[in-house]
Order: sequence, then C-alpha cells, then structure tokens
Amino acid sequence: MKSHYSPPSAASSGHSDTAASQSGVGAFAVRDEVRWVDANPELEAPPVPFPSRRIFKATGEEMLRALVQCHHQRLSESALQQLFPSNEREFIAGVTRAADYVIETCGGPAYFTSRHGKPCMRKRHYPFVIDEEARDIWLRLLCQAFLDVGFPAEVRQEYWDWAEAFSIRMINHRSARIPLRRHPFPDLSY
Repeated sequence: MKSHYSPPSAASSGHSDTAASQSGVGAFAVRDEVRWVDANPELEAPPVPFPSRRIFKATGEEMLRALVQCHHQRLSESALQQLFPSNEREFIAGVTRAADYVIETCGGPAYFTSRHGKPCMRKRHYPFVIDEEARDIWLRLLCQAFLDVGFPAEVRQEYWDWAEAFSIRMINHRSARIPLRRHPFPDLSY
C-alpha cells in the first residue's frame, strides 16, 4: 500500500520545518495535515513525515499508551534488552516518557514538553548504541505491537511512515557503509 501523502516541494510550501525541528522550536506544532521535516544528508536520513492530529483522533491517549507499552515490553524481551533498565520502576518511567512523546507528537496533550522540555530525541539516545540491526528489530516489533493492541488500520500507514523515517535518525552507530534499508509498510520481509 502506498502512502497517501507526499513531501511538498520547498518552493510550494514557502518554508521548511527543518530549522524548527532541529532547534526544538515548533517541534510539536501538530497540524491537521502531515508536517514534513527535510532530509538530512549527513545522516543519510530521508525527510520525516511527522503525524497529523488524525492519529490522536483515531486512537486516543489510551491506545497510544498501550502501543508504546506493548512495543517496549517486546523490546525488553528481545536482543535489545540491554537498552532497557532491569528495574521495573525505571522501565515504567521510560515507557511513560516514550508514551508522552508519542501522544504529544500525534496531537495529544503536551505531556512530554511540559515535563521534559524540548524533545531532542537523537541526543537523548546518544548513551545507547543504536545500529541498523537495532533499528530493524525496533521496527519489526512495532509492527507486531500494532497487531497486539489492535491499532486502527486507518492510521497505521501514517504512524508507520513517521516511525520508519524517524527511526533512521536514531541510529548513532553505523555497522556498515551501505545505504540504510527502508521498510515500507506493511511489506516487511523479516
């Protein structure tokens, strides 16, 4: 299935959200339409289609929290378990922060920025080694979490398009100098 939206040309939009995204200014300017952040050639990162309010309207806070909880539980039981604290209280706190970020990014209340300031997600993940394999596991388990929680089919594509492109920006350790693999939804070949 192809995405139903595409990045606008710089000439047609009249401005870019790249500076706002990189500085944190306007990072949560959730709109009725998808907001694109320009590609980053240094990271070999494609443009990122940040979600519209449509996702929050379709899911609500409870469903987004369930998705993040399920996804993180699967991750903590995977080859990436070393990225997560073994202490249950710390694990729950991390899941709550991640859910707050997802909720706000998808158009819900500003839980993350009100509690933690601007996101700077790449910087927040620097202490952890995240390579291409970790990204692939993260994406595979996200797809499984969609099914586990019954994430609404009508917004899976939009959520996936954001998460898949955004996940490339979380890679902070390249294990190979080959182009990063893209994972269109739902055509994952794991």
